[in-house]
Amino acid sequence: MSPTWQTDGQTWFLLPSQPRAVVHFLGGAFVGVAPQLFYNRLLEELARMGMAIIATPYSTDIDHAQLALTAVQSLRSSLHRKALEHLPVFGLSHSLGCKLQILSCLTDPSVGAQRQGNILLAYSNAGLDQALPLLRLLFQTWPQQQMTDLWRMWMGSSSPPMNLWVEFEPSPTETNRLIEEQYPVRNNLLLEFRQDDIDDIPLLYQQLCRRFPGHTEWQHLEGDHLTPLGFSYPFRPGAEFSPIDALGQLVYQTLLTPNQRMIRHIQAWLMAELAKLKKPSLIDPTEVRN
Repeated sequence: MSPTWQTDGQTWFLLPSQPRAVVHFLGGAFVGVAPQLFYNRLLEELARMGMAIIATPYSTDIDHAQLALTAVQSLRSSLHRKALEHLPVFGLSHSLGCKLQILSCLTDPSVGAQRQGNILLAYSNAGLDQALPLLRLLFQTWPQQQMTDLWRMWMGSSSPPMNLWVEFEPSPTETNRLIEEQYPVRNNLLLEFRQDDIDDIPLLYQQLCRRFPGHTEWQHLEGDHLTPLGFSYPFRPGAEFSPIDALGQLVYQTLLTPNQRMIRHIQAWLMAELAKLKKPSLIDPTEVRN
């Protein structure tokens, strides 16, 4: 029986009866506010293979350091309250969520040191000019009250930050420096989509290979920046299967194919990493000398 979504009012969970590992998930900008909705196909598939899902929602903001800190605090609290602290933990994230996942591993050294691996989908480390050019322009030209109302609708907070046109915190340059010097997670899976021209995977791959040679896998898959999004609503044909039903089913399956292939790659990587954890050490403890 597949687990069903639970929430404590802040975090969303999918908890198998006998979980094999924990996957901490952070979604992309704006859609990360409701991971149980926008990413349910991916997360439910992972839960069916025995992964306990902790999905931390967030409202998009320019203070990425604070978002990462909140994500870490949510993870630590959830692991304790759900009695999952004994299980290996993997990170999984999409777009901006990848940056937050990386920053979260830097924010709390104990979390970063204990992380078995991170899966980063369409990683984005864009600056404000690249990420939100239209929103930035609107804040500079529209009346303040109109923009406040728009911000409240999009972001869920009462007012927009006055320094929106400055830069994200940390900036792309500072984030790159932190990755180069401090990123603690050795095992990483980077998934790049062939029709995605806004990710920053190539540079991240080079950074991780320099920091941990031989521990980063980079895969190119069909799809675009939105491929990780997916809904678990199966196609339901009419009482009499008609040509229209057949066309609808074909379109539905075509749209889901890249998403499903991505899920299979993620599952295979997780299975391989879990298998490594079960292998006995090649070093005899009695031979270790101080």
